[in-house]
Amino acid sequence: MRGWQVPASDWSPSNKEAGRVDDLLRAGRRLYVAGNFTEFANHAGRVVRRSYLASVRSSTGKLGAFAPRINGRVFALAKAHGLLFVGGSFSSVNGHARHNIAAFNMRTGRLSHRLRDLHIPGAVEALAANRKAVYVGGSFSSVGGRRRANLAKLTVRGGRYRVARGWRPRANKMVRAIVIVSSQRIVAGGDFTVVSGRRQEHMVALGGGRRGRVKQWRSHPRAEILDLAQAGKSIYAAEAGSGGTALKYGARHGKQKWFYKTDGNVQAVTVVGRSPVFGMHGDNVAPRKNRDMSEFGHSRRIERHKLFMLTKKGKLRSWNPNLTSTEGVLGVWALCAGGGNVYAGGDFTIVHGKKQQRLAIFRHV
Repeated sequence: MRGWQVPASDWSPSNKEAGRVDDLLRAGRRLYVAGNFTEFANHAGRVVRRSYLASVRSSTGKLGAFAPRINGRVFALAKAHGLLFVGGSFSSVNGHARHNIAAFNMRTGRLSHRLRDLHIPGAVEALAANRKAVYVGGSFSSVGGRRRANLAKLTVRGGRYRVARGWRPRANKMVRAIVIVSSQRIVAGGDFTVVSGRRQEHMVALGGGRRGRVKQWRSHPRAEILDLAQAGKSIYAAEAGSGGTALKYGARHGKQKWFYKTDGNVQAVTVVGRSPVFGMHGDNVAPRKNRDMSEFGHSRRIERHKLFMLTKKGKLRSWNPNLTSTEGVLGVWALCAGGGNVYAGGDFTIVHGKKQQRLAIFRHV
């Protein structure tokens, strides 16, 4: 479907991330769009300024009025208690100091003072929220003046979101994705290899309670995890590496159920119905699960351009949208689903042979 799109007039071979859509979040009639952009455009040539965060109608892709003034890239979105939480690499929102995390009232669109400036000295790349807490991941050393190594938890005290004092697991490298399995089990993925002094390569399960202790996670991926999605008792993971890999784990103990290989990094994942949808920068996938495949074309493969869908048992489905790019080759970086639709964002510029830059809606998948 051809809704509003995300142009990038400053794109160049040395600036391939210009215009990239980094995250998407659907909330009823709205689709929130976050990334490295400064403008939106329709297909009639109208260009409207939007700085790193915007909303469109989730049914049509029409640009909404939500237009906060943010002075840097937004990487991550989450929602809870009528608030939209945003994380990224910025220091000012609507003229107020907000270092790398902020919240908006979703009804009014105004900056919420329930989350004041926490002075996070590094990028926030991952957010997950429920009614009790907001979990924060990224590349930082402190939150709200308290030492935190790339992971933190926020809870409400005195009407404001503040750093949870006891919850302090320590990741040795960047955290890129977080999902809340239950109030007592949080799963994170990223570049890290050690958490709280224990070897935990690229994925870790943590207690959601007071201390955030490392819990059992039986199968660890070989390369960085770029995104996570939960569906019932399953967690789906998007893995980088030589080629790329889509993965399914049991949410309770972290046992790997299957893997599915591609010829480019798998960068995003969501679930529609019971089927996981993966975004990548490759153009081919393996013919079946649990089979290795060369990134460079020396094994059997099936064409899938930037997006593919599997069944919950890891069988390739026939759904086959065609995304290409005239500006870089990095493909899909953000996915979400709702109302039977799949929403995709990233670096692509053409969908089904027609110009549709960096944001697309696939109806009734």
